Amino acid sequence: MSFIPPFFSDDLSEPTELVDPSAQPKSSFINHFAHQLRRRLQPIGLYQRIGFFWMHQNLSQVALRSHFETRLEKEWQRLRQERQPLSLFLCEVDDFANIRRQYGDLACNTYVSQVVKILHANLERSSKGMLARYQGDTFAVLLPKNSLDEAACIAKKIRLRVKALNDSPILPQSTPDCRITLSLGIATIVPTPKLAPENLIAAAEQSLRQAQRAGGNRIVLQEGSR
Repeated sequence: MSFIPPFFSDDLSEPTELVDPSAQPKSSFINHFAHQLRRRLQPIGLYQRIGFFWMHQNLSQVALRSHFETRLEKEWQRLRQERQPLSLFLCEVDDFANIRRQYGDLACNTYVSQVVKILHANLERSSKGMLARYQGDTFAVLLPKNSLDEAACIAKKIRLRVKALNDSPILPQSTPDCRITLSLGIATIVPTPKLAPENLIAAAEQSLRQAQRAGGNRIVLQEGSR
């Protein structure tokens, strides 16, 4: 069973050192964990500090923003040579900040955990896809060699499955009025010497904002660059 750490969207920093539990002796990792807890557990609360600790480690389920940017640059150069499309979509839980204010970090961690599971489940069907934390409560999904239609098909399944969470017993029973939906902005570009990865990111960001301004719980597509 995998562990998805508590999610705190205000913390945007990345770790200065990465810890891979599988690559360390068990005793070494336990000592490191204990040291971090002793250093970090201050009066602001045990649960929150544990959440910060886990968000500052090399999470196995969601790549860091720096890893995403490195991968994006590599795929851009490779697909420019192959003249193949590169798709990116950015997604956010609609009205997430308000949900967190009303229901707290524990409930939001449950929501994000389920969204991450859905993202991973659909990425497993796409070869060489990558899931990363883009910024705050925004996730990025990179899809090499996926056309706009293929990326849209994956995004549609993700959106519908996140929406279906509202009818399942997975979400906290203490939040019956909370409805979880997802907005997704998709962009697809065939890399050329005249374009850069920033063009793809800007197009995906624009698509996401359009989806949110239109009311959320929808997908906006954009092919090529402007």
